[in-house]
Amino acid sequence: MNPNHIAPTPKMHLDFGTVFKNTKQYIDQYNKKQPKLTDRLNANHRATAELIIRLYAKQINKSAIEISIAERLPGLKTYNPSLASCKGCTVRTIINHKQRLLQSGFLIEDIHRGADGVELKINPVVLNKLKISTQVDDKTQQITPLASFFKGRVKNLHPLVHVQQEHLNNNSPVDKLITPQQPEKKEKEVFVSSATGTPQEHDKNKEESAIFTPKDQTKVNGVERAFLLQLVRQFWGYSKKSLYPSQVFTEAENTEILNHIWRSVFQRFKLEGNKKQWENYQEMLLKRMDMVARWLKRNPKHWIPAPHLYFNENNIKNGFDKTWSWYVKQEHQKKEIRNQLLIQAVDHEWKQHKKGQGKHKFKTRFELYRLQCKRLSKYKDKQLLNAYEQCLHRNLFTL
Repeated sequence: MNPNHIAPTPKMHLDFGTVFKNTKQYIDQYNKKQPKLTDRLNANHRATAELIIRLYAKQINKSAIEISIAERLPGLKTYNPSLASCKGCTVRTIINHKQRLLQSGFLIEDIHRGADGVELKINPVVLNKLKISTQVDDKTQQITPLASFFKGRVKNLHPLVHVQQEHLNNNSPVDKLITPQQPEKKEKEVFVSSATGTPQEHDKNKEESAIFTPKDQTKVNGVERAFLLQLVRQFWGYSKKSLYPSQVFTEAENTEILNHIWRSVFQRFKLEGNKKQWENYQEMLLKRMDMVARWLKRNPKHWIPAPHLYFNENNIKNGFDKTWSWYVKQEHQKKEIRNQLLIQAVDHEWKQHKKGQGKHKFKTRFELYRLQCKRLSKYKDKQLLNAYEQCLHRNLFTL
């Protein structure tokens, strides 16, 4: 042994795998104690908690804090704009999430430091298992636990800096739909594998077609299954932007939601129809989604469940299926208003014609009648034609 060799001072090291596991367990236990769904931490709050714990572990491991002061650890020193940039959301969303995490006890204190940002004190329960590193300047940190948690996305970790950063598309790796192959089962879930491993964007890569079932089942009722699966992906992409714009979903959550949409919204592709009819059905679904988005914006107290509950076929209380009756009622009201305006225009034409005025003053009554019939018949609405007959009799009797 070299007598001049000085043993390195033990430094504190937070194991990423352990703190992430503790975070998950803490949130799960907290949610179990909440009787109301609105009081629980949703997937978006969980993602913010995981971001905070990830940045805190990086800060502690880089600070080389001596193990002797482990009992009085500093908090996470950061800035709200930095957290918002890392998560890809607004500063107001980060502030709201911190308030929910404070209420749950995950954060025990949120100290404002003025120009120095904020300091977040994390509940010691989450940090109860620490690892001691005796390597002072060890630049080869053990990243195996973190790599297993993020599934190969370690290189995407954001630095803890207070600068304007480009907003990253946190959903791009989620949309890969890559999960291990599972054995064939009856009523098999369709989104279990992918033909390609390339990321896709719902609003751009609309021509990509991946086969999720055996090759002998490439069509459903005469329509290509790849086309139908692409409709499901496009619907979920539109739903995320409309209803859950600030939430980040893991790959497993994304796959689960897609399967719920396949079962409930698209009825497991058991609906009969050609390609054009499916496109019209998709257009109707997006209109229903727009209705929900406008309803949420009208009042900040309006809310909808998490997507895995909202699109669940068993959710008959406040699921997406309830928008069908809402949509039918709205379309019926639109049709009534349209018919009223058309009949008012027709009635005005007859009154103008009686006075010898208007653009149809040189036409005979029969010519005006044929012109109006041709105009109204293109709507193919029996109620509209019945209303036109009443208007016609009313005007003819007064002529």
